[in-house]
Amino acid sequence: MKNVLLFADPGVDDAFAIMYAVLHPDINLIGIVAGYGNVEVETATRNIETILHLLDADIPVFGGANQPASDVYVEFYPEIHGIEGLGDYEPEGLGYQLTNFTDVYQLFDQYEDITIVEVGRNTGLMVGYMLGKQKMEQATDCFLMGGAFLTPGNITPAAEANFYGDPVAAKFVFENIYSHVFPLDVTEKALVTPEMIQYITAYTPLTRIREPIQLMYRFYQNVYQQFIPGLHGALIHDLMPLMYVTNPDMFRFVHREVYIETSTGPGRGASIADFRPSYETMKEEAADAIKHMIALEADYKAFFHQFLNTFVLSE
Repeated sequence: MKNVLLFADPGVDDAFAIMYAVLHPDINLIGIVAGYGNVEVETATRNIETILHLLDADIPVFGGANQPASDVYVEFYPEIHGIEGLGDYEPEGLGYQLTNFTDVYQLFDQYEDITIVEVGRNTGLMVGYMLGKQKMEQATDCFLMGGAFLTPGNITPAAEANFYGDPVAAKFVFENIYSHVFPLDVTEKALVTPEMIQYITAYTPLTRIREPIQLMYRFYQNVYQQFIPGLHGALIHDLMPLMYVTNPDMFRFVHREVYIETSTGPGRGASIADFRPSYETMKEEAADAIKHMIALEADYKAFFHQFLNTFVLSE
């Protein structure tokens, strides 16, 4: 079982990722850092607490970053995730308390072999390392959802939303932390169809999540019908790094150094790596400089079965 510290900004796909992490028997979700991104940090915190309440899960939630390092202005995306961030599902009016972010360092005293999974803007992860590098460096692995290398971006032609939202933070993370990155190249394989949701709602023993996942998914699927006409379903991007935690054999990676464009022009947030054939030779000559593994392929059959089994077989 892997001890996972999750950074998230729910967001519909974040919500599914949180549920997957809570329900999968091979993941011990030891904490969630709520950050701005798809919604404000306060809304993200409320959404996390709502999901945990639906699953009757007692997991600490920490208050993360409330704005990017790159800008003062923060742009949210209610047209993609809904006004409250969970599609057509209206979160319960739960009380919650934003736990001081620095309390997250206590987890590294309580647990060994912690895996960090970041599915948001990277700002909180950057701050975590800046304020407590010695603690955060105790993490065994760091898995990031973000970027687009051999495929177009989803927020601009060049950039994926997480890296575009705070390119300064993403640049810091890649320059300082050895990471496995799961870009759009591979998360575009994370297709969840209406039939998969129907199967879960029919057979999951977790009756409290049946209506919420239907309402979240319905909104998200309608969004994808506008952005990618003809797509039979919705892409739940944030599942992929957590799927790697539970089934690493379903992915194929390449070693590359990653550069993040921090300019304010059309290249803002672009993730760049060298895919020229000659790079294989250069890579051997500069192996010590390579810090990152980029996921480029995933086994959809494995994704399909892991997703359904986790939601249906969990008690």
